[in-house]
Amino acid sequence: MAEKRDIDAAQINLSDEKHEVTAMDLLTDHERELLELEARLNAELDAKLMANPNKMPKACYFILPNEFGERFCYYGVQPNLNKYFQLITGMEKAQAKVYSTAFTMLAYFFPLIGAALSDSFLGKWWTIISFSCIYLIGMIMVTVFAIPNLIGPVGQVSNFLTFLPMLIIAIGTGGIKPCVSSHGGDQYLPSQEAGKDLFFNIFYVSINVGALLTQFIVPEMTKLHCYGQDTCYAGAFLLPTIVFAVAFTIFMAGHRFYRIVPPLGEFLPLKAVRASILAARRHSAATPQERIAKGHWLNFAEEEYGGVFVEEVRDFGLILVPVVIPFAFCWMLYNQNSNEWAN
Repeated sequence: MAEKRDIDAAQINLSDEKHEVTAMDLLTDHERELLELEARLNAELDAKLMANPNKMPKACYFILPNEFGERFCYYGVQPNLNKYFQLITGMEKAQAKVYSTAFTMLAYFFPLIGAALSDSFLGKWWTIISFSCIYLIGMIMVTVFAIPNLIGPVGQVSNFLTFLPMLIIAIGTGGIKPCVSSHGGDQYLPSQEAGKDLFFNIFYVSINVGALLTQFIVPEMTKLHCYGQDTCYAGAFLLPTIVFAVAFTIFMAGHRFYRIVPPLGEFLPLKAVRASILAARRHSAATPQERIAKGHWLNFAEEEYGGVFVEEVRDFGLILVPVVIPFAFCWMLYNQNSNEWAN
C-alpha cells in the first residue's frame, strides 16, 4: 500500500510539472520576458511578502484610503449635478438631465482608455498618478467655478464653462477606475490567495462606505447659505476635493511599498482585434479536421499571440453579451436617482 501511495504521489507531481510546463508554453517569448522583469523589479518586496505571507502587504494601507477618498469625491459630485446645472446656468430640467447623464457616461467610458494605457504603455502606477492629477484639477475647477458670479451671473453661466470641469473629472475618475483594484491585487503573490480575497472584501467596503457617507453629507452642505446665496455648491464641492487630495497624497506616499507589474508595451484593444481577424481568416481557410483539432475558432491565433492572450480574448467575448450589455439597462435605471426622479 505504501508503495502504491508513493507511485500515486509521483504521478501527481509529474502531472503538476506537466501542467506547469504547459501553462508556460502558452506564453509568448515577450510575455516570459515581462514575467522575468517583474520578478527582478520586485525581488526585495517579494522576499518580505514570503517572510510574512499571512500579513496584509504594507502597500494596501495606502491603496484602501485612496479608494475611499476617490469614491467619496465622485459621489459627492455626481448626484448633485442635476440641480447644480439648473442653478448655475439656468438650464431646464430636461437639459440638465442630459448634461448630468453625459458626465456619468463619460466617467464610465474613460475606464476603457485608462485600462488600455495602463496595460499597454504606462503601467498601473503611472496611470493612477497621471489621471489622479487630471481628476484633482477638475475638482478644483468645479469648486472654484461654483462660487456665485465668479465666471458669470448665477443662472447665466455658459454651458461650456459649467461642463468643462465635469469633462476633466470624468477623464480623471474614468482613467483610474480600472487600475486601482488591479493594482491592489498586484501586491499579492500567487500563493496569497486568501489574503487577496480579504483585501478585496475590505476594498469594496471602503468603496461603499465612502459613497454612502458623502451622499449624506454633501447634499446637506449644498443647502447652506454662502456668498449671499441660499445654496452653497462651492462649499459642498470643496469637501470632496479636500478628501480626494488627502487620499491621493496618501497613495503617493506608499510608492516604495508597491509591487510593479510592467506593461506589455502593446495597445491591447488593437491587439485583440488583430488576433480576432487573424483567427477568423485562418478558421475560414481551415479544413474541417483542422477546425476540430483547434476547437474554438480563436485558437487559430495562438501561435502568434500566445494561448494566454487568446484565452483572455475568448473569455471577454463570453461575458460581453450575457453580462455587460444587460447591466447597461440596470445602470440606466439606477442613474435616474439623481436625474429624472430628483426632478
